[in-house]
Amino acid sequence: MPSFLTDFKMGRAHRLARANYIPRMVGFIASFIAIGLLVVERGWSSWYFFFLTISLLIYPNFILLLSKLRPGDKRVELWAMKFESVMLGFWIVAIEFYLWQSYAFLAGALVTNTMIGGFRQMFQTLALFLGGMLMGGLIMGAEVQLDGPFYIDIIVMIMLILFIINAAASFYSQARKLAGMRSKMEDKNEKLNETVEELKSTRNELVEKAHKAGMADLATGVLHNIGNILNSVNISTSVINETLQKSKIPKLQQANELLDEHKDNLKEFIAEDSRGPKLLNYYLKLGQPLSQEHEKLQEHCNRLIDKVNLMLEVIDAQQDYAKVGRIVEEVQLEEIVEDTLKLQAGSIERHELHIQKDFEDTDTVEVQKSKLIHILVNLFKNAKEAMTNVNRDERVLTIGTSQDEDHIYLSISDNGDGISEANKKKIFNHGFTTKRSGHGYGLHTCANYMAEMDGKILVESEGQGATFTLLFPKK
Repeated sequence: MPSFLTDFKMGRAHRLARANYIPRMVGFIASFIAIGLLVVERGWSSWYFFFLTISLLIYPNFILLLSKLRPGDKRVELWAMKFESVMLGFWIVAIEFYLWQSYAFLAGALVTNTMIGGFRQMFQTLALFLGGMLMGGLIMGAEVQLDGPFYIDIIVMIMLILFIINAAASFYSQARKLAGMRSKMEDKNEKLNETVEELKSTRNELVEKAHKAGMADLATGVLHNIGNILNSVNISTSVINETLQKSKIPKLQQANELLDEHKDNLKEFIAEDSRGPKLLNYYLKLGQPLSQEHEKLQEHCNRLIDKVNLMLEVIDAQQDYAKVGRIVEEVQLEEIVEDTLKLQAGSIERHELHIQKDFEDTDTVEVQKSKLIHILVNLFKNAKEAMTNVNRDERVLTIGTSQDEDHIYLSISDNGDGISEANKKKIFNHGFTTKRSGHGYGLHTCANYMAEMDGKILVESEGQGATFTLLFPKK
């Protein structure tokens, strides 16, 4: 017995079993009547009625019960149909190949199986039917008596016509249901297409919002950077102001004025006036303080020049990012990295990140510069947050480039907390975030941007630290 018959549980029979029950019951009752009359006409043994009752009256109800014991299992009915084909073939031999009933058995089995399983099941049914006939011939012997009483022929023909009508009605009903389902599917498909279009529109809006959010984050970062630089500028200007307030220049001017008063009798002033030697001694001692003052002023003037140039570079980089839009450009990855580092200079300095660069010689790539900078800003920000628990003097952000025959790679690695295996599988999903105040757009947008540039973004994390790798196709 098949394994599916071993675990019983009463429930609702499979729809195929329910659909076959009435046609099977009606057909078998009609066959019971026709064969019963034939048994009486030909004087066969009364044992025929015992076997007819079991195979044609009890059997259909047994199959329905068995289907209920295996609720929802289609295989019960399929096995029953196979057994049925063998059984009907056996009965054809038992009724000595009575033509009309044999034809009714064969036609009923072939029509039912073909409607359910197509030509493959039809040929399988025919083979099982012939197997049943062969089995009957081996057990009972083969006697042929094709003709039967006329009234039995009429009964069998009427029953066969009714069976065919029922099969046709069932086919028509199924066709109507399929047409209705098709209509519903078309409606749902149309609604689905509308939903897809809405989702595309929503996605584009989200991408645009993410882009604007990226620009806002970048602008905020630029303001932080400018603020940090201005702090340094403020320190330098304070030192310069303090140095000028304590400068020796005013006293030097007083000494020069005293010297100018006695320029006509300079020898007498130095020789006879007590202030003369003191003035000479003052001039001799003035050199070192003035030299130190000059060096200090020069140092802070150079620092001011550097900071002002850095502010100009940060502002220029931000303006380039804002202006470039979505134009595809051919760029060197190292240049984009340097521009992004300028934009993030204040944040990098504030969080004391140590930048390590491992740039190899690589070909240029075709990218949308604004999107690539957006990706790098996002990755730098995530790396900075991942290293919050790392000692300040141990926070290392490694940026590298490389290439092979097919791709150019840009990798960003940190030595922060790392990413769990579970989170790695969904880290690029829309709405996924591990931050309390996160919105889950960042890395999802990065993945979309890379896809739009025909690239990919991958993540690796083995315990501590994480590496995000951007893959760009070679031209």
